[in-house]
Amino acid sequence: MLMTIAGGIMAALTLVQQTDTTFAVDPAARINVSNYAGGIVVRTWTRNAVRVQASHSRRDQIIVDRAGAEVRIRSANWRRDADHFDVQIDGPDRVGVQIRSPRRPSIIDYEITVPASAPLDLGGPYTDVTAEGVNGEVSIKVNEGDVSIRGGSGRVTAQTVEGDITVRRAQGNIRLVSVDGDITLEDASGDILAETTDGEIRMVNINSSNVEAFSVDGDVWFSGTIQARGRYSFNTHDGDVTVYVPRATSARITVATFDGEFSTDFPFTLDTRRVRGHRFTFSVGSGAAEIDVEAFDGDIELRYLERRPAR
Repeated sequence: MLMTIAGGIMAALTLVQQTDTTFAVDPAARINVSNYAGGIVVRTWTRNAVRVQASHSRRDQIIVDRAGAEVRIRSANWRRDADHFDVQIDGPDRVGVQIRSPRRPSIIDYEITVPASAPLDLGGPYTDVTAEGVNGEVSIKVNEGDVSIRGGSGRVTAQTVEGDITVRRAQGNIRLVSVDGDITLEDASGDILAETTDGEIRMVNINSSNVEAFSVDGDVWFSGTIQARGRYSFNTHDGDVTVYVPRATSARITVATFDGEFSTDFPFTLDTRRVRGHRFTFSVGSGAAEIDVEAFDGDIELRYLERRPAR
């Protein structure tokens, strides 16, 4: 029995292939990686080159297409399956059998090294994606899988149906969307949109004049600066909203909750002219920015930034 198990392990190992290739590119070339299932990890270096390392089965081939300013990395499956075939009748005496070769999805793990300035398009149906140390644009779209980004500038987009999104040290136009998963954004600046249906949104050390955070079933947590004439919106249906901002914040704040409580560190006088049912507005400072906070079934807290708990 032991010999049989050992033989099976050795046979399985022979099916594993390693692809490792390096080629020169323009440092601004867009890198597009598509993977059906597995993982994509992208790191950066100072060379004007791309290194593609992939772990895959023997029936898979890694293909690199270079067209103009774009590099596309994907896989092809060459296995034929004789159980699938078409019968063609060309005439009374001619019968042809055509073997079909359906694409059999495989699990492939990529480790790709690119120039730091290269823009990235990454994703796949069932893929975990990580991009580390990037300086250019990042676009990641997966159906089921977690997304992690460290860096990114210009336009940073991450979308997943089922999975968590974590972004650190990004700047620019940031769009993070998950249907079933948490969103974490740290040390970021620029225009920010974070949206999840079933998950928590946590934003830490944010420097932005335009922030929108929406969750249907989860808490929303924000800490950062409030800029003059900035617009900030924090909204959840079933969860709490907690906002940590500097003591010297100047903003007009609108609060709305149907079944929850509101508490704040800021002294304020309620403007009864702006009370509408479960919604009211008050100002701190000169009211230079706009902050809207809404929790249908949850509590709302507005706190001084220095009271923010340690990460």
